[in-house]
Amino acid sequence: MRDEPLAAWWGVISGARWFGGKGLSATLTDLVPLPWLTPPGALPAVRPEIATIGYAERPPEHYLLLVGHTADPQAAVVHSVDDPVHGTLQVVEAPADAACMRALLAALTASGHPAMEWLDASAIDPDAPTRVWAGEQSNTTICLADDRLFKVFRKLEPGRNLDVEVLGALNGSGITPALYGVLVGDLPGGGRADLGMFVERVQGVRDGWEWACEACAEDRDIAPEAAQLGRALRRVHERLADAFGTWTAPGADVAAVMARRLDDAVAQVGELAGVRSSVALALRALAGTDLVTQRVHGDFHLGQTLRSADGWTIIDFEGEPLKSLAERRQPDSVWRDVAGMLRSFDYVRGAHPDPTSDQARAWCRSAREAFLDGYCEGTVPDASMLDVYELDKAIYEVVYETRNRPNWVHIPLGAVHDVAGRTALSPTHNQEEN
Repeated sequence: MRDEPLAAWWGVISGARWFGGKGLSATLTDLVPLPWLTPPGALPAVRPEIATIGYAERPPEHYLLLVGHTADPQAAVVHSVDDPVHGTLQVVEAPADAACMRALLAALTASGHPAMEWLDASAIDPDAPTRVWAGEQSNTTICLADDRLFKVFRKLEPGRNLDVEVLGALNGSGITPALYGVLVGDLPGGGRADLGMFVERVQGVRDGWEWACEACAEDRDIAPEAAQLGRALRRVHERLADAFGTWTAPGADVAAVMARRLDDAVAQVGELAGVRSSVALALRALAGTDLVTQRVHGDFHLGQTLRSADGWTIIDFEGEPLKSLAERRQPDSVWRDVAGMLRSFDYVRGAHPDPTSDQARAWCRSAREAFLDGYCEGTVPDASMLDVYELDKAIYEVVYETRNRPNWVHIPLGAVHDVAGRTALSPTHNQEEN
């Protein structure tokens, strides 16, 4: 009987966008239920279950399932279970089941729920209609009516989730959504983790990626908005520095981390082997320097922004999903986020019907330059430093797209070769070390 739910849930996990182990020799080795979140004996019943994923190549990972038990014969069944009180019950993914979500919201908003840390429970209506947001994500977001979201974290590690941590620090800034409460639980083997959070759904906005793709296809200049986005990121960086502090890191140490990341990427995508020498040249820009580091967004791109008539909102501060929590929590240079947005404008060009056209290239160049002008506020950015961070980001994207969206991998691969070629021809990068 144990093999049946494991096999059934593996079918759900392995095909989910939020699963980070695609392309690896992964297996679901265990499912550990946590305490019920809904009242004992009531149906529908909802609880977290922690799925342990084992790998041949790396340590195991934990993923969160929100599991519902229901007597509704019309439910979308993952498998069934025999209950001593209720008889045969359907086991479902709770986020996609409206009745399960109503029961869960009623339970979590009740006074004194042991799994909730509320900042403002009154902000959540337990009777709000729910639906799973259809966009591509590394987590699962559930819309509560029109103005609230319940974000379910999928890949779990002990400690405070970065999104929770940063939104808590920036609450009231006007640049990020408001945080209302956090769902917490215990991991197998010890350690407490954030399982989800309730946040504001900002109104009157458009997804930044969709907005930019439309503008590029229509050849609509977005230089003023791109500059405004650069200024918004600058304000976020300033507030993060105030909230968490700054540090100094030797450039050689940062270069060593990037070189190891390239080695790991080459092991997974052999085509990257051809840029090793150019990356080594680019990393010379870090030699002998000290980098100011701080908490940053870590995975900044247009899909992490919302555009309104009044400006920009920045969301999703969890960092790159292929990295561990410890890696994502590490302070980094602000150029990490700047390079991420520059890469995102290149992705927009890649999504254009004719990405190599003069029009698409000019649009991308204008957006990139305006964003940099807005962020740098009149100062001239270090081009060699930007090359290093753009290369590192594009190499990460090659691995991510190879695993998740192979039809997109040509976009970051092209960028890797473009930046690597520019690096190889640059007198700055080719200066011999004394």
